Amino acid sequence: MLTLLAILHVIIGLALVVFVLLQDPKDGASGIFGGGSSSKSFFGSTGASNFLSTATKWLAVAFSVTCLLLTGITTKHSSSVLDDATAAPVAPMSAPAGQQAAPANPAAPAQPAAPAANPAAPAPDAPKHE
Repeated sequence: MLTLLAILHVIIGLALVVFVLLQDPKDGASGIFGGGSSSKSFFGSTGASNFLSTATKWLAVAFSVTCLLLTGITTKHSSSVLDDATAAPVAPMSAPAGQQAAPANPAAPAQPAAPAANPAAPAPDAPKHE
């Protein structure tokens, strides 16, 4: 059912693209479907415009319906990959050999380093070239 609906959805989408591209942007039809006021064209003087716009509207409605149906079916019948996943136990990391592990909760926060006794002297000005 899901595969059939997905194939139908793709076909409707492709047909929708074709019908939109066939329409003339100035609300007329182009090509063999009646580019002017000729009544001897394939659909007549205004038949192509009405046919293409009506078909596009119905294809858009069908595309929206298949979108909603596909969304509804996939959310009801599918599950996430993480639904069956179990959390692996995490082992505490040990300190490398020769180093002590830091305590989990230090007694007092670390104090900032004291400022240097002699602050750095400012850099001399660059010589001026005239």
